[in-house]
Amino acid sequence: MTHEIRLTRQRGALLLEGLIGILLFSIGILAVVALQGSATKAVTQAKVRSDAGFLADELIGEIWANRNNAATFVYPVATPPAAVGAWVNQVKGSLPNAANYPPTVVVTPTVYAGPPAYTAYQVTVTLFWQMPDEYNTAPRPPAHSLIFTTLIPCC
Repeated sequence: MTHEIRLTRQRGALLLEGLIGILLFSIGILAVVALQGSATKAVTQAKVRSDAGFLADELIGEIWANRNNAATFVYPVATPPAAVGAWVNQVKGSLPNAANYPPTVVVTPTVYAGPPAYTAYQVTVTLFWQMPDEYNTAPRPPAHSLIFTTLIPCC
């Protein structure tokens, strides 16, 4: 007794399975590519935030080293001192679109009664930037900012 197996109903099933496998693989590859793009964007934004922190810390260090003249570091002013002017140019060169959003430096003297009585400067450095993809969209979202505030005791 011989049994004959009919494959007429199975015709094309292997091809269909192969196409479904290719479809699932393609979706997976697209997901990995999208994940890579998101990761790259996040790393770029983290680097810019880190650069902004370093720039603010650099200026605070300069003010700390020259705290007798802390009031001269105020920016924006008509004629900034050379140290602030060079720093502003560095900010504009390091942060994306920072030229469109100038940084600010506010120095506020405060006298503390003590004891002992002393004068201190509250220094607030604010940096702004905007990523190129955000800058070119309409409507443009607000710029990112870093606000760095410290108290520097004076002489």
